[in-house]
Amino acid sequence: MKNLCRSFHYAFRGIWYQLACERNFRIHCFVAVTVLLLTRFYSFTPVEWGLLILQITLVMGAESLNTAIEQTDNALTRSENRRIRHAKDSAAAGVLIFAAGSLAMAWLLFWDPAVFREIAAYFSKWYRAAALAAYFALMAFLIFCPKTYKKDS
Repeated sequence: MKNLCRSFHYAFRGIWYQLACERNFRIHCFVAVTVLLLTRFYSFTPVEWGLLILQITLVMGAESLNTAIEQTDNALTRSENRRIRHAKDSAAAGVLIFAAGSLAMAWLLFWDPAVFREIAAYFSKWYRAAALAAYFALMAFLIFCPKTYKKDS
């Protein structure tokens, strides 16, 4: 049981590291939260919910693996190495492929002009528009804020 708890501790420490130090992970988190907030305007089936959650976790998991590969490669050498560059580029390509698939899935699940009008009407009230602007400002700050600790730690 102690080893299991330790495994979860390491996993959550990895998530915290990425939130603190990896801008792209924070961007994916922002997009995921925004998408989940938008679902209140839709009536998704359980299968659609499953696809949505799957896409979110695939992108965030791919970003986590990309970070792991980058950190491992950086620990091995700081000098230019063609194979390490290919490994990093391939890991980044994997994230891009999953993100592109997520965009396609989002288009299929969310494209509904009637719902767009409902969303626009919802945010037409000044206080909701202000809350939306505050949300985006907060997310921009959190995405681009300084690191809370050094990447090399």
